[in-house]
This record gives sequence, structure tokens and C-alpha cells, in this order.
Amino acid sequence: MSTRYIEAVRAQGKNLRSSRAAVTDRVRELDLASWRNRRLAITGMGASANAITAVLSAYWSAGLPASSWFGPALESAGPAASAEAVIAVSQTGKSAEIYSALQHLPDRFPRLVVTDAEDSPIAGLADASIPLALLEDSAVRTLGYTGTVQALLLLRDALAPGCAPAADWDRLADELEAQLASAEQLAAQLLPSLRNATAFDVVGSGTHAGTAAQGALLLREVCKLPASAYETYQYLHGPIEAVGPGLALIAIGGAREKRLAESMAAAGATVLLITAEEAAAAEDAATAGGPSGLTVVRLPDLDLAQAALAILPLQTITWLLAEDRGCPDGEFRYHQDDTKVG
Repeated sequence: MSTRYIEAVRAQGKNLRSSRAAVTDRVRELDLASWRNRRLAITGMGASANAITAVLSAYWSAGLPASSWFGPALESAGPAASAEAVIAVSQTGKSAEIYSALQHLPDRFPRLVVTDAEDSPIAGLADASIPLALLEDSAVRTLGYTGTVQALLLLRDALAPGCAPAADWDRLADELEAQLASAEQLAAQLLPSLRNATAFDVVGSGTHAGTAAQGALLLREVCKLPASAYETYQYLHGPIEAVGPGLALIAIGGAREKRLAESMAAAGATVLLITAEEAAAAEDAATAGGPSGLTVVRLPDLDLAQAALAILPLQTITWLLAEDRGCPDGEFRYHQDDTKVG
């Protein structure tokens, strides 16, 4: 059973508080020596993989040698992945690709599983597990995405105790709730222009490469629209050539994304820039206009946890677009019989 998509979006602050309590308690109990000062392979699929991308730079900034892997790639690489320990992320605990990867890795790899189902098949392969303890979620794992971002950053803090915490955790939950009304207003403001878009490009760098990947996934899963995610600098090396009238560009980030947004709006695209940069938008307004076709939304800077807040405008936009298109809430059109185990 799943909850309505928009209700899950609105419950994220509450979920982050309750999930953080469970994650923090477990991390304190665990002996993390097998994952500390080791080369880490962090693996996940779907929204879990996007959350991993969103936190990877935070692991690097703490001096943690971590790499992100899809399940099949990690299984194929095996020892060639040059990892010494594994962190597997699966909200359901049933992702077939993650289960298979853990099964095929040599026994010497310590396995830590981050999951919302500690009685699941994947958790059964773990040496230790961290519970997400999510509230009832939507079918597209709304709470799961932001909850996983938070859990992986809390784990990062525990693995690198000499570093400053990745975020002010109370502020993260508070800001998600404080920004909700303006994010819903933004979605209503943009709906008339976005409903005419034939395709979406979602672009970001660093932590926002993960935000972009999750935003494009929501546009496809919730709205049934063609959407692609790109790391900003990869986007500049070719994919940018498809931009023009009829395409919507959502850019998330700082100065380079601001330049990109302005130039693409001038080229005729409908553009949204999501940023924490003070110079990008009027300080006394949630949104501000730039060139024709460009809307800017400025969010508070939450340091390494920014990805958990920056996804909010994409969540509200996809909610209203889906309603406008008559897409049934939480229903998938294509069901695969080999992506889950158990």
C-alpha cells in the first residue's frame, strides 16, 4: 500500500526527523571498523542510485575513497572494482540487481545495507544494516529518496568522525516544511509554460548531478514524459545542441548553471534555474524573472545536504504536471517481473 504522491512530498520534514532518529541510533550501535578507512563501493538502483550520486562528493570531501556503482556493473567488475567494503542501498530490500551483486562478491567484502526492510532478502546478505524507518511512502519512493540522502550523509559523518557534520539536520527538516508552500506556488506558476514542453533536460553538477537524475526520473515515472538527466559539464559537450523552443531545461546548481540557464532561455527554451546562489535571484523573493522564458528559484544553502531540499521544486512540478495530464497517482504502466526478489 502506498500513499498519494503529493502527501508524501508534504510529509518529508516529518519523515526526515523520525528516520534520522532510527538511523542515528543504529549507527551509534554499530561497529563500523570494517567500513572505516576502506575503499568503499556504494551500490543502488533507481532512486537509491540517484541518492548515492547526490552524496558522493560529500564522502570525497571527508576523505572517504568511495565510488558509485549500479548493481550489474559492480557484479561484473567484482574484484576489479578495487573496493574493500560495500555499502548497498535498497529501500525495499528486494532489488534483484543488488541482491545478485552481493551474492557474487567475494566473502572478504564486508556488506553494510541501508534499507527500509531489515527482514528483506538483501538485508539477509548483510553483515550489518541501517534501517531507514520511513513513513508510508508513495509508489515512486518520495520519502525514500530524501530519507536515503540523509541516511547516507549521517553514515558519512560516522565514517569520518573528524569532519564537521554534513548538515544542520534539524534545519534540513524545518526548511523542507518552510519551502513547501512556495514550491507548490512555483509549480502552479510554471504549469502553463511547462505543459507545452515536448521533452525535458535536467542538469546539475556535484551533488546536484543526483538531484538532476532524480528529477528526470520523476518526470518519467510520475508524468510519463520524456526526460533526460545530465551532469552539467557533460551536457555542454554535445547534448546541449537539442535545446530550443519546445524543450524545457531545469538547471540546478551555481554560477555555471546560471550561465547555462540564461543562454538556453535566450535560445527559446523554457528554463527553470534552482540555485542557492544569492546573486541569481532577488533576495526578497522566492522567484525572480530573468530573460524571457527563465524562472529562478533561490533556496537556502544547506551545505552538503542541499540535494534533499533542491528536489522539492521538481517534486511539486511533477505533481501538478501529472495531474494536468490525467496521470493516475502512483500507477505504473509497465511492470517488469525480474527487478525484485522475494
